[in-house]
Amino acid sequence: MTCLPPTFRARSTMACATVALLAASLLASGCSLSPQPLTSEENLSRVRADMAVVMSPQEPIAGPVSMHEAMARAIKYNLDERVKLMEMAVANQQLDLLRFDMLPRVVAGAGYAGRNNEAGSESLNLATGRRTGESTTATDRNRRTADLGFTWNILDFGVSYLRARQNANLVLVADERRRRVVQGILQDVRTAYWRAVAAERLLKRIEPLEKRIEAARRNAGALETQRVQAPLQTLTYQRSLVDTLRQLQTLRRELVAAKSQLGALMGLPPGESFTLAIPAEATAKDAPAIATPVEALESYALLNRPELVEETYNARITADETRRALLKLLPGIDLNAGLHYDSNSFLLNQQWADYGARLSWNILNLASAWDTQSYSKAQEELVAFRRQALSVAVLSQVRVAMVQYRELAQEFALTADQAAIDQRIRQQYVNSSTVGQQGDLGVIQAEVSVLVSDLRRDLVFADLQNAYARVMVSAGVDPLPEAVPAQDMATLRRAVADGLSSWEQRAGGTTRLPDLLTPAAATSEKSASEKPMPAPFKPPARG
Repeated sequence: MTCLPPTFRARSTMACATVALLAASLLASGCSLSPQPLTSEENLSRVRADMAVVMSPQEPIAGPVSMHEAMARAIKYNLDERVKLMEMAVANQQLDLLRFDMLPRVVAGAGYAGRNNEAGSESLNLATGRRTGESTTATDRNRRTADLGFTWNILDFGVSYLRARQNANLVLVADERRRRVVQGILQDVRTAYWRAVAAERLLKRIEPLEKRIEAARRNAGALETQRVQAPLQTLTYQRSLVDTLRQLQTLRRELVAAKSQLGALMGLPPGESFTLAIPAEATAKDAPAIATPVEALESYALLNRPELVEETYNARITADETRRALLKLLPGIDLNAGLHYDSNSFLLNQQWADYGARLSWNILNLASAWDTQSYSKAQEELVAFRRQALSVAVLSQVRVAMVQYRELAQEFALTADQAAIDQRIRQQYVNSSTVGQQGDLGVIQAEVSVLVSDLRRDLVFADLQNAYARVMVSAGVDPLPEAVPAQDMATLRRAVADGLSSWEQRAGGTTRLPDLLTPAAATSEKSASEKPMPAPFKPPARG
C-alpha cells in the first residue's frame, strides 16, 4: 500500500477538523433556538391588517333596513360566509395543483465539476496479479454536464388520478358546508331582525313610562314624609312602583343588545348605526303559514340537506380511497427517457439519449392485501351507516321543527289576543281614572301590562319566525336561487325575496316520502327473493 505524504495527511486532517467544527457550530446554533414571543409592533401590525379587512367599506345603507336587505348583507359581508367561500376557493386551487401530479416528471439539470488534480488510476493484471505501473485518466479536470430526463410511473399516475378525484369531491363538500352556513346565518338573521324590531318598538315606550314611575315615586315619598296616608298603604304603593320599574329594566336588558346582534350578523363594523324598517304590529293573520305537507318536506330534506349530500360525497371519497389502497398493491411500471451532455473530452459521444422501462413490485404487499381490502370495506360501510343514521336524524328534525312551528303559531295567536285585551283594559283604566295615588298606580300598572304583553307578543312572533326558518333549514331549503346574476345589494335583496317566497313551491313539488321509498322497497323484495341476504339499514317511513 502506498503511503501518503506527510503534507497531504496534514492537510486532510485540517480539512476534516474544519468540517467537523463547522458541523458542530451549525448543530449548536440549531439547539440554541428559543421561543420568540410577538413584539408590540408585530401585534400592532396584525391588528391593522385584520381591521383593514373587517372595517373595509361596504355598500352604504341607503335607508331603513328590511329583513330581506339584512339577509342580503349577511350573505355578502358576513365573515363566516366569507370564510367558507375562501375554503371553497382553496379547495379549487388545491384541485388545480393536484392535476399536475398526474403528469410525468420532466427534470432538467446542468452542472459544473472540477478538481485540483487528475483523476488518474492504475490497472491490475488479473493473470499475473501485478499492477501495470501506468497511470491513466479518462476524465477532464473540469467538465460541464447537462441532462433532460423524463420519468413516468403508471401506478403513480393512477394513484394521483384517484387523489385528484377525491379533491374534486372535497370541493363539492366545501360547497355543501357553505350552503349549511348560509342557511344557519339567514335563520339567525331572521330571528335577530324580529327581536330588533321588538326592541325598536318597545324601547321608545319604556323610557317615558320609566319617567312617569320615577315621578310617581317622588310624589309617594313626599306623601310618606307628610303622613297624608297610612304608612303601610304608602309603602305598599312605593313597593309596587319599584317592582314595576325593575320589571321594565329587565325588559330593557333583554332588548338592548338585539340590534347590535343583527348588525354583527350583517357584517357591519361594530358600533355602526343603522335604522330598521319597522313593520306594523303583528297580529294572528300575519303569522307565516306553511302549507307544504310534512311528508314532502321530509323527502326534500333527504334529497337536499347539505349534511346528507356531504356524506354522499364522503362515500365517493372513501370508495376512491379503497381503490387507491388496492392500486398500491399492484406492480409499478416506470418509463424513462433522457437527453444528456458531458463536455469530457475523453468521451467518444459527448451527447447521447437513453430510454428504458422498469417493473417493480413489493411482493410482501400481497400479504396485507386481504386486510387492506377488509379495512377499506369497513370504512365504506361506516360511511353508509353514518349517512343512514343522519337520515333518521334529519327526518326527526323535520318532524320536530313542524311540531314546534305549529305550537308557536297557536301560542302567538293567544299572545296577540292577550295584547289586544290588555290594550282595552288600559283604555278602561284611562277612562275611569280619578285623581289620586290609586288611580295613577292603576294606570301605570295597566300601561306596564300592555307593554309586557306587546313585548311577549313580539318575542313570540320572533320565535315563530325562528321556528319557520328552522323548518326551512331542517328541510335543506336554499334561500337563494341556483344562479344570481350579480352581487350588488339590490340584486341580492331581490334574489332573497324571490327565494323565500318560492321555497314552498320547490319543496312541495317533491315526491312524498312513502312514494319515494316504494321503488326501493320493491327492489329490496326482488333481491331478497333471488338471493337471501340481511336487510340493509334504512330509515323508517314517516307520516
